[in-house]
Amino acid sequence: MCPRATQTCEICEKVVSKYKCPSCLVPYCSLGCFKIHKETPCAKPSDPSSTEEKPASPAKEVPVKRPEEANDVVEKTQQKASAASPAKEIPVARPIIVEEEKYILEKTQFEAIASSSEIREALKDEPLQKLIYSIDSSSNPLQELDEAMGIEAFREFTDKILSNISKSNDEQFLATTCLA
Repeated sequence: MCPRATQTCEICEKVVSKYKCPSCLVPYCSLGCFKIHKETPCAKPSDPSSTEEKPASPAKEVPVKRPEEANDVVEKTQQKASAASPAKEIPVARPIIVEEEKYILEKTQFEAIASSSEIREALKDEPLQKLIYSIDSSSNPLQELDEAMGIEAFREFTDKILSNISKSNDEQFLATTCLA
């Protein structure tokens, strides 16, 4: 087995890159270099051998707003992660593209997921964590997600999330029905 060739960061051209831009796959070494790279727009490289079908209507990029409480949770989680492993950097999120607005979760749905002890317990499973990370950091996350659905533990995890979202919807409906 031959070792993989290491790539140098294309931004600073000094350090070995650990990451790749999710849009254009340019290698970079740190959050600072990624921010510099993102100052100019980039796009996925064109692949003439790709046979992927394009959607009939263009997808709409929808900015997803997090509630302030969620931002606090994210910051605390990032601080814990950086304290636990100072060598790891938290990758920068790529834009979220949603084809239909009905797929955007409400604040109460996020809260239901975040407060679920069942989901928190499932997330303690290290193989599940690695799988979620590999989907998120993949250059083709939709394909990775489709493949992950073939794994029983991941399917159960997604079922738990969907169940919590459904419960949240039911509670919202009851609350609005009782107020009317």
